[in-house]
Amino acid sequence: MSLMSKPTVFAHRGASGICFENTMSAFKEAVRQRADGIELDIQLTADGVPVVVHDVDLYRISGIRKRISSLHSSELENINVGRKYFRRFIGHRIPTLREVVSFCELNHLALNIELKETVSERPEFLKKIIDMAIMLDNVHISSFDPEILEKAKTMEQALETALLVKRKTTEWDCLENYHYVDGFNFHKRLLKEPYIGALIATGKKLRVYGVTGKEAIASQPPSYIDGWITDYPGRFKK
Repeated sequence: MSLMSKPTVFAHRGASGICFENTMSAFKEAVRQRADGIELDIQLTADGVPVVVHDVDLYRISGIRKRISSLHSSELENINVGRKYFRRFIGHRIPTLREVVSFCELNHLALNIELKETVSERPEFLKKIIDMAIMLDNVHISSFDPEILEKAKTMEQALETALLVKRKTTEWDCLENYHYVDGFNFHKRLLKEPYIGALIATGKKLRVYGVTGKEAIASQPPSYIDGWITDYPGRFKK
C-alpha cells in the first residue's frame, strides 16, 4: 500500500452489522455507508449456479435442513433467509453472483469473492465464476483452500487471488510456497508476531478481517495494511 493511500474498506458480507448478511439489503447499506467494496461468499447450487451465501446448508439462515448443493437455483428463489422469527415476514432471497457483480459495476465497488466448500468440491464450475469476476476492474477471489486458488491462477493469470490464512494450518515458515497468490487476508488476531512479520516479508497485499472500527489500529493504519474487511464499513469512512 502506498504511504499516501488508505486501506480499501470492504463491507463483510455487506454491511452485516446493520443488515442481514449476504443480501442485497446489506450490499445497498454498504453503499450508503460509503464502503469502497464488498466481501461476499460463494456456494454452488445443484445446477452449478454461483450464489451468495456463507454456509454450506440453509439451516442457520432459513431453518431448512438442506444443503445448497442439493437445490437447483430455481428452488432457492422461493426460500426466505434472515434472522430467526423475522424471516417469514421480512425475509430476503439469496442473490446470485451475477446479480451482485452487476450491482458492483453499477456502484463502482471493489469486490472480494470468497470461494466456499462447494466450489472446492466442484472445481469444474470455477471458470464460470472467474468469467463473471473479470467483468469488474477491481476484484479478487479469496479462499481458505490454496488448491482452488492455484487452479484459478492457472485459468486466469491476471485475476488477483488472496489466501485466507490460519494460525495452525498455514505454512508460516515458507509463505513463498504460495507463489500463486497475490495477497493474504487474515483475522485481526494475527496482527502480532511472528505472524505479521512473516506476512509483511512477502511484500504482498495484506487485508485484515474481524475489525469493527473501534480498534486503535483502525484510526492510524500502518502502511502494510491494504484493506479492512468489516461488518461496519461506515466507522472506517468517517
